[in-house]
Amino acid sequence: MIDSSRRERRINPRYQLATGVRFLHGPSRRDFPARCVDISKSGLMMYVPAAVPVKPGQTVRLTLGGIDAQQLAGLSGTPIEGTIVRVDRQALLAGGHLAVGVRFAQA
Repeated sequence: MIDSSRRERRINPRYQLATGVRFLHGPSRRDFPARCVDISKSGLMMYVPAAVPVKPGQTVRLTLGGIDAQQLAGLSGTPIEGTIVRVDRQALLAGGHLAVGVRFAQA
């Protein structure tokens, strides 16, 4: 039996990417640093400091560092609007950061 919560639901291929991210957290109107872990045309996973008050449903504006992947041209350096769709607090226990999934608004 396949666990439906573990089934792959992504439409776009995801690429591993280690680059810096700055994001404006909509509710607090504060700018925070983060580190991108992986990315697709429709969203990304990033690690943020544990003290950042992130919750699913909140809006963010992301600015990504350099991206060399041709498939993702256009995402680097320009602000990208998005919505937090997942906050994984298990990463906090293992690595001292929160893993945050963001869906791009223009996906």
